[in-house]
Amino acid sequence: MGGELGEGLVVARVCLGCGRMVGGADAMLEAYRFGVSEGPHRWPWMPAYHREAVHVYGGSLPWTYQRDIAKLFGDCLSAMAQWLIPSELAEDWAIVTAYMREAAGSIEDWLASVGPRLDRSEVAGSAEPATDTPSPFDDIAPTASSGTRGASGEPAANAPRVVHWDALAGLTTQDGTRRLKNACVAVIGHLDVETPRSLETSERLVLQRLVSGAAIATVASEMGYSERQMYRELSRLWDKLGVSGRAAGVHKATVEGLID
Repeated sequence: MGGELGEGLVVARVCLGCGRMVGGADAMLEAYRFGVSEGPHRWPWMPAYHREAVHVYGGSLPWTYQRDIAKLFGDCLSAMAQWLIPSELAEDWAIVTAYMREAAGSIEDWLASVGPRLDRSEVAGSAEPATDTPSPFDDIAPTASSGTRGASGEPAANAPRVVHWDALAGLTTQDGTRRLKNACVAVIGHLDVETPRSLETSERLVLQRLVSGAAIATVASEMGYSERQMYRELSRLWDKLGVSGRAAGVHKATVEGLID
């Protein structure tokens, strides 16, 4: 990698973007396990999938959150375009960058199309007009029954950040979702991250159990933690390893020999 683009913050941001994708893929794979049927788009990094997926995001996520995701993916793409990668990672790299490019582009197009219809409460720094001049938002002012959604039907900026993973899973396939996840994990594993500090015995034990496939609830019970405490401990462990979550942490522990 080299140069400023190899600095830890940039690499960590790319890991964060890939980690978001791993988390989403895991949620979609869970939806399939609960009986969600596969959809028409075999590969979730292709344009046809994202043309439909963006409407799922639009119906469930605040527009500000979508804007931030598009920016995150855009930043990742800018960095990844300048990094040299080994030939064996080329296909995984292409899948990850294709997903980020299509996701960011579809979100930006969606925001551009619905922007004029956004609820006035979503516009940063907006204020009531000082005169009697009609506001362009007057015809979509929220009503008492609109809850966290503007009258336009789009989610307000403070709406709950809940993604309908079952709906997204219904647009693509299990094989495609799993391939996307594996590509993200491979990219995360390749990135030059700071060598982690020495792991404590308890941290190694947690990693060993997770690598073996144990559920987090099971590990929590074995370690004497509540599930909430276990998640806090895991969050600290992922930060220590410089990864974004369980999948990346397990992969790093395995390929770098961090556990016995």
